[in-house]
Amino acid sequence: MKLNQSQIQEALLCGQALVFEEIDSTNAFLLNHYQELEQGSVCLAESQTSGRGRRGRTWYSPQSENVYFSILWHYPKEEVEQVSSLSLVVALIIAESLQAQGVKDIQIKWPNDVYFQGKKMGGILIETKVDKNGVHLVIGIGLNLGMTKVDEKIVNQAWADLSAYHFDRNALVCRLAYELQKNLKIYPLVGFAHYVERWQSFDIFHGQAVKLVTEGQEIHGISQGINEQGELLLKQGNEINAFGIGEMSLRPNTQTEN
Repeated sequence: MKLNQSQIQEALLCGQALVFEEIDSTNAFLLNHYQELEQGSVCLAESQTSGRGRRGRTWYSPQSENVYFSILWHYPKEEVEQVSSLSLVVALIIAESLQAQGVKDIQIKWPNDVYFQGKKMGGILIETKVDKNGVHLVIGIGLNLGMTKVDEKIVNQAWADLSAYHFDRNALVCRLAYELQKNLKIYPLVGFAHYVERWQSFDIFHGQAVKLVTEGQEIHGISQGINEQGELLLKQGNEINAFGIGEMSLRPNTQTEN
């Protein structure tokens, strides 16, 4: 079933729903039009020709029953500091929304990948524009709902989809849009501490040996979840150290820890 712009519009608390058959990138569209679009506006497409992922990667976006979804939001300058943990909140909203729809075995990989049965099923990319009025966020979400195959030159990790659940994409998008707008409104008031315990319940690597891979090094430890700033906690020897969200990737560590 095709995405229905009018149905999605009715679910929004604010902003405009925009649905395209094909687009280069839903994130790019909102970034290019952030000054004229209302807060809360959402952009969706049946397919993307230049879908974007974290760390400069391509997000595989075939014409299929997946969801390619971006939302525009503004925060004033005094609230900019809280934005760093927002991707964790978005991942949690997705996980809880899918769980409420009956999907079992949903996990989150810090900071913002959504997993199903131990394989990546969705991702989040937050891009920003900053001006005198504050920070303008474009939050991009990609969810594999019905993907039968992938381009292995683009997708180089284990992946999953939710085809077994036969989702009504319009109903799911309406729920996600509503929950995201509601939480984006209250986030500056409650802070990330409001979400920590709920986030931990979906943490795929809690208590496991992991490694943080950066451009120049690997950081090894035992994952202890996250703190109230959204930082990853790693037990390294007798110490627990915190690591902020940045240009790094969290992976399982198959080496034996001493």
